Amino acid sequence: MKPKLGNNLSVLIILFLIQSLISCKKETPGSNEGPPNNSVVVHTVKNSKAILVDASKDGGVWWWPQTQSNGYSENKDHQGKPLVDYLKNLGYEVDELPLGAIITTDLLRKYSKVIRPAAFFGYSADEISAYQSFLADSSSLLLMSDHMQYTTNDLLSVKLGVFFEGVYWADITSFKPHPITNGVGYLFFNAGSVIMDWDPSKITALGLVTVNLGTTQKIAAAMGIVNHKTSRIFFMGDTNCIETLPEPFTSNLVNWLFK
Repeated sequence: MKPKLGNNLSVLIILFLIQSLISCKKETPGSNEGPPNNSVVVHTVKNSKAILVDASKDGGVWWWPQTQSNGYSENKDHQGKPLVDYLKNLGYEVDELPLGAIITTDLLRKYSKVIRPAAFFGYSADEISAYQSFLADSSSLLLMSDHMQYTTNDLLSVKLGVFFEGVYWADITSFKPHPITNGVGYLFFNAGSVIMDWDPSKITALGLVTVNLGTTQKIAAAMGIVNHKTSRIFFMGDTNCIETLPEPFTSNLVNWLFK
């Protein structure tokens, strides 16, 4: 015996309504692409005590003596570990990326604080787009570099207008007044890079060094602040300096940048 037509119509109507509700569900923005212009991005809840160390482009200044062939371990000794332990003792949760990890929008969306040690390998366009989305969302970035003997400026630094150059050993003894430099009289600058001829409207130089250029000398910026419209960004041309935890500089920097 065939079902009545009225019953069939009821079933069809119910199925149509279910399908309509399913099709109205919005998808989360893609993981590797920045948000399109004038779009609204729905972020996941960030952990305010979580810090990401982006050592994905490290040339050894962060992970040494660990190597890619032996694998990376956050628990084993490496040059960046004292800074990580320092931050953990302050109550922060710190995640370290190994060399070769890929930066995505979804990854950075989980953090409001990033430490970027010296980069000796390049970022892709998608990774830079992820960083641009990150910095558009009231974040904090510690951007470190190192000597330019075996590499050039990475694309992230370039996009931020921070052009590191050279290889210099110098004691930083000239500081501009700022909460980061309060009480700091000396920092050892160990084979780092500097910024020449910076634009004061874009960069606030906080630590100055005198570098030799042949027969002449020049004042260069060894560390400072990128004047960013939405985020706090501190840069330094020597990763090793910060890894040695000089005080009161380290506590000043953490209080200004991460709290």
